[in-house]
Amino acid sequence: MKICQSCAMPITDDNLLGTNKDGSINQDYCKYCYTNGKFIYDVGVEEFIDMCSQFGEQAGMTNEQMKEYCTKIFPTLKRWKK
Repeated sequence: MKICQSCAMPITDDNLLGTNKDGSINQDYCKYCYTNGKFIYDVGVEEFIDMCSQFGEQAGMTNEQMKEYCTKIFPTLKRWKK
């Protein structure tokens, strides 16, 4: 399964993909993270983890579980990998 390389959201449909500056589809990032060739949220990984951890319920977990998940997975994603 493809996941967003910024927030790890499952990308189950191409309508969820972000766009490049020229309007073409970006295969790496979702539309909630990346549009028109740039990231929507210009933040560091720690702040982004805090932001995303608020959506635990939507992912079927508590916000604390979501924060733990994000803390583990985000450093492995293209946007955050060092």
